[in-house]
Amino acid sequence: MKGGGKKMTDVETKQLFEKTVEEYSDMITGLCLVRLGNRHDAEDCYQTVFLKLFRNKEMLYEEPEYLKSWLIRVAINECKNRFRFLSRHKTEPLSFADDCSIEIEDRSLLDSVMTLPEKYREVIYLFYYAGYSVLELATILDSKENTIKSRLKRGRKMLKELLTDKIDEEVII
Repeated sequence: MKGGGKKMTDVETKQLFEKTVEEYSDMITGLCLVRLGNRHDAEDCYQTVFLKLFRNKEMLYEEPEYLKSWLIRVAINECKNRFRFLSRHKTEPLSFADDCSIEIEDRSLLDSVMTLPEKYREVIYLFYYAGYSVLELATILDSKENTIKSRLKRGRKMLKELLTDKIDEEVII
């Protein structure tokens, strides 16, 4: 635990919370976008994740990698909860690419990633966009390393087929 056991003031805790939100904001938003497919639901989950962090301020003093893993686990669980809610209530899906702040060149690739089944989409995002290793993903997602490797391999294969089809369509046009 950081802080050497010293009790932090409310101001110091608030500053640490704000720094943490700033540092992990993009990663959590991206993960929620990948899991849910639209910005509005992702923002709801994002807010819930950081509200839970605010309520569990002691997490702010954990090691950065532990805190990051905790945030990802909370985000995944919140996305599952939101997905359950959405599956019970009719909604109109919004375009993912229009809402996303990712560079235009990367949108085509991200659009293709978004068409993958969730279990492949999630590991592809966390591996390539968030920079986690296979071992870290296995821990975070509570899966075996070989399961993560298989999902990455299958996800890459599906992505390659999707992108090859897109290129072939563009050449024909």
